[in-house]
Amino acid sequence: MNKKTNRGVRLVVSAILGLSMLSALIYSVPAPSLAAGPLPAETNLVKNGGFEQDKADWEDWGASAVVSTDVQSGTKALKLGPTEGGMGQKIDGISENTIVTLSGAGKAGTPGEKAWIGADCLDGSDKKLAGGKFVLGFESAAYERKSLAFRTVPGTRKVQVYVYKNPGNGKFAYVDDVALKIGGSLPDDDPPIKSVGPLPPPHPPGVFFDDFKNGIDPEKWLIAKQQWGGENVNGGVLPVNVAVTRDGIVELTGNGDLYSGPVRGINRDGSMRADGKRTGASIVTKYAYASGSYEVRAKILPKLGAVSAFWTFFNNGEVNHEIDFEAPGDKSLRKIMTTTWVVEERNTSQVTDFPEQIDGNWHVYRFDWHTDPKRVDFYVDNRLIYTSSTNVPRAASKFWLGVWFPKEWAGTPNFATDKMYIDWVKITPFLEKGDVRAGNGETGEIGPGTGWAGLNEYPAPR
Repeated sequence: MNKKTNRGVRLVVSAILGLSMLSALIYSVPAPSLAAGPLPAETNLVKNGGFEQDKADWEDWGASAVVSTDVQSGTKALKLGPTEGGMGQKIDGISENTIVTLSGAGKAGTPGEKAWIGADCLDGSDKKLAGGKFVLGFESAAYERKSLAFRTVPGTRKVQVYVYKNPGNGKFAYVDDVALKIGGSLPDDDPPIKSVGPLPPPHPPGVFFDDFKNGIDPEKWLIAKQQWGGENVNGGVLPVNVAVTRDGIVELTGNGDLYSGPVRGINRDGSMRADGKRTGASIVTKYAYASGSYEVRAKILPKLGAVSAFWTFFNNGEVNHEIDFEAPGDKSLRKIMTTTWVVEERNTSQVTDFPEQIDGNWHVYRFDWHTDPKRVDFYVDNRLIYTSSTNVPRAASKFWLGVWFPKEWAGTPNFATDKMYIDWVKITPFLEKGDVRAGNGETGEIGPGTGWAGLNEYPAPR
């Protein structure tokens, strides 16, 4: 998810993008498979990418129509909306370790909408492969042309190309001239990290550990007061939803669609909303850490629609270095999603079964982040569930723990109020030579207008 401070709209593309990013894009009907012999360079492997033959060669996933207005080239284009929908087709004969270039044109019909052109690497049984999702996003009022070269991931036997619009604001978006070609120049897999504003202060030496027996210490923790995820998607994360008990249990409250209490959410500009529906809570380390072992003993909020998450986050407007633990995964509370990012356009992600997380007991969520060589190992209760070795961050980042409400991909929050619980947090720095410390525009100030709670908004133990 910005799922965190610097982004405007963040569509989380999950395991599948993110999930992060486009986790909503899971369809049970397969797209047409287009057989290919030897695949020549510079030939568009997407059939009818300009929609001049209407929907021929595409599998229709709904909420799409071919139009003869609002076109980028030729005489036709595809209009997506007003609800979630799209189309897709599969291209056989593209093997692993092949450089291909995805391109196309798109635009948003109205502010707040977004069109996507994407590609998924598939194995021989049409299963989507971890780290094999690549997307182009379009949200300007006029058509833009974009392209992205990528290398297919291990196990690839075909590529599914798709066009998509998320639920958005119930309006429309447009795409045209979709193409996939063999060859291209790969982007930098690990772009340079530019420092914006002052460097963050170094974290205190040694292991960080907090069991919250002394409450939420402002010398260790910030409390977020921000909104992300898109306009009108949620009411942000609020200090009033953060509490701590006298025996050191942090309670992070999420208020769903049935909430009718006195809490009021906020908009991205900090203005108040009319109600407190879809409001969450988040605490964040005051200091930024890089490579290390990050552990949290927690109980997730056991309701669909609200995401319980633990994540590092650095965004300077050019790169997005992030590591995520998020539940639910694939709209299931019995699954968890793990993701690594270096830019918003691509990530490496996996959804793993973990039904124990809703058994009411405490569980330890941990990832070991290495920057030399780059790798992130994800564990639950000391069991390794996934290793990411691509799109691995290097920038020192604050560590976030929280409950927030994304747009659709976690389900619908048909509940009033529930809580996520934190027992303790531990960070063991590795101090590896790949670590990078850079500024992301933050000044270190707290209080009104900063995105962080003032000292008067920190909860007293109860």
